[in-house]
Amino acid sequence: MNIGCYSGWIGTEFQQPEFLRQLEQLKNALNHSPAVVLSDGPDRVIKLPLILQNQTVYLAVKRFKRQSFLKDFSDRFNKTKAERSYLAAEFLYQHKIGTPKPVGYLDYWHNNRLLESYYLCLYQNSANFRDELSHLYWKDPDNAKLMALIETVAPAVRAMHDAGFMHGDMGNQNILLFKKPDGLWELPQFIDLNRAKISQPLSWKQRGFDLSRLTLPGVYLKIFKYIYSQGEEIPGILDKWEQRYRNRFARHSRSRKWRHPIRSFKNRNKVDPHPVYPKPQDIWIWDEKSAQAMMMLDRREKKQCRKKSEVLSLLWQSLLAAPAIYRNYKHYIKQSFSQPVVMKNRIGVALHPKSDYIEQELSLLEELGNPPVLVRFCHHETPHDWELGIELINRLYHKNIPVMAAFLQDRKAILQPESWRHFLETIIPHIADKVEQMEIAHAINRVKWGIWNAKEYRALLLPALDLQKRYPSIQLTGPAGIDFEYPYVIAALNAIPKNENLSALSHHLYVDRRGAPENKQGAFSTLEKAALLKAIAKCSRNCGEKVIVSEVNWPIKRTGIWSPIGSPYEAPSWHRDQPGVTEQEYSDYMLRYLVISLCSGHIDQVYWWRLSAHGFGLVDDLNNWRKRPAFTALGFFLKTLGNAQFIRKLPSPDHIFLLEFQMLGSRVVMAWTLSNSSKFVPDLAYDQAYDNQGQVLDCIELSESPIYLIKNI
Repeated sequence: MNIGCYSGWIGTEFQQPEFLRQLEQLKNALNHSPAVVLSDGPDRVIKLPLILQNQTVYLAVKRFKRQSFLKDFSDRFNKTKAERSYLAAEFLYQHKIGTPKPVGYLDYWHNNRLLESYYLCLYQNSANFRDELSHLYWKDPDNAKLMALIETVAPAVRAMHDAGFMHGDMGNQNILLFKKPDGLWELPQFIDLNRAKISQPLSWKQRGFDLSRLTLPGVYLKIFKYIYSQGEEIPGILDKWEQRYRNRFARHSRSRKWRHPIRSFKNRNKVDPHPVYPKPQDIWIWDEKSAQAMMMLDRREKKQCRKKSEVLSLLWQSLLAAPAIYRNYKHYIKQSFSQPVVMKNRIGVALHPKSDYIEQELSLLEELGNPPVLVRFCHHETPHDWELGIELINRLYHKNIPVMAAFLQDRKAILQPESWRHFLETIIPHIADKVEQMEIAHAINRVKWGIWNAKEYRALLLPALDLQKRYPSIQLTGPAGIDFEYPYVIAALNAIPKNENLSALSHHLYVDRRGAPENKQGAFSTLEKAALLKAIAKCSRNCGEKVIVSEVNWPIKRTGIWSPIGSPYEAPSWHRDQPGVTEQEYSDYMLRYLVISLCSGHIDQVYWWRLSAHGFGLVDDLNNWRKRPAFTALGFFLKTLGNAQFIRKLPSPDHIFLLEFQMLGSRVVMAWTLSNSSKFVPDLAYDQAYDNQGQVLDCIELSESPIYLIKNI
């Protein structure tokens, strides 16, 4: 149909004379108020009000740029971008796939040249996937929201592909979203459709091409593909083509300076003051369900972000330190279980300083006998959250409960050092004389926590060292590495300024998150890892010899995305394998870990993470604060041995553990075996026997669950 100088098509319901007359002057209308430019790229998008049946309707008009002669020649005999956009939108609209309602398209040809070309659709007041991701990364680093966003978009992309529609340019900016009253999203809509192809069925190669245009950190891209695959394993052929096209596009982007050398030279020093996304290494997201920062980058991305010089420095420092550490390690391992250990205040638990947790947790803490407490302060949280932590410490202090405070960073703590300094200066003066230790930084060898090298750890420590000069009672600990990656611990200790010292080495000593504490990683079980950590503390010029395990637990089976190893998405294999441990195993492993680490003499204190948490706590906070077996077991342990003194490890076969404790009026042997349960063999006199839940035993049998044999003296 012809409308003034234009040829094209306008949808039937819009073919009203008054409406068509307005379109005859489309070019002029777009260049004057009240038209509003929505996107000012080469292909400009403009919001334009028009009258339809005596009512104002708003159109989004995409004005395509002028093309080369050859492209015009091709489009003359095929279809213009505007026409292709309209036909693609009509297809989506008819198949109930989200896209703004198409209105039509208009082209102006003169002497076989396409002078003007427009695609028209109804304007949608919406956000887009790119901007919503940007907001989350920069302003609201909440994993629950990020997952909700992905869970909204991925099924819509799958539905589009299943309808036989390949977008062809599915960048994040080309997916519109509508905000719901709760702040989440719905009704994804696809725009910028002129490169679309329609075929039934769509091949995996075509699907992979579309997915390769999405921009997400590697771990969340994989989650996107899992959801796209409807919760099943990602088809290998889809993964192959998606990665192949993504790599090709990355190579194309890197070659821009060779393809456009003059432009690249002119722009070489330009820095975007407001980039859409942070650099990959600067993206940081928090997950409240599992109480941890989320892993964002896959292995390849992390490798690209790491500097080789930092890795070589790490290895070199470890190599230099190795002889002295090894000598001390051999000494400590020989001394294991050979010295008495007073158990009082050796075992603590971490509380969750939130308004809906504090009262319940304080009550539970009292049931445990008010052991020492660890309280965390997180840089990404609000001043109100910090105030709750300060108030909790004040209450614990007035109850004479020993407290350790921990200060957790996010990536902004590194990028905005004044913000980190303000964080510490806001909290520490209020608690300096009320806590026994302060751990500065968290999991310094896990880049998901925002630290990429030892220099960044040093930057976090410096403000705390300054505060220590103002408040001499402060006892700082660190560097708070996690797992059996001690080269990072060595490098972090070496980064501490000369003549500055930590009072203790604190570490998050996980051993086998799916197995027993006696399990070995190479030659190292809990015992050997603890001895090696003690040797590192002994050899460091910047750290006292005391060693504190400030975080440890086991993830519990069937707790889904609340589990530290299940969040933020349970892959199909995890549904099958159910990683983690049972609640009974959790209880057994906890007791064995505590006595091995403490009674060996290598670890001075252990803080259990956490008193209440669905995925890993002693108490299940999602199910009416249900006390798990581990809670009862720890309570009975502290009641029985919390004020005792460890005396010795009795001679026994390697698979049997017999640890003797002395307390007023009695001797207690804690016993378990690593093999299948067996009749009690060791000849030990006892008057009472209890299982780890505090129940009287009539028949003595050793198993993986520790028992207590008490002899009155």
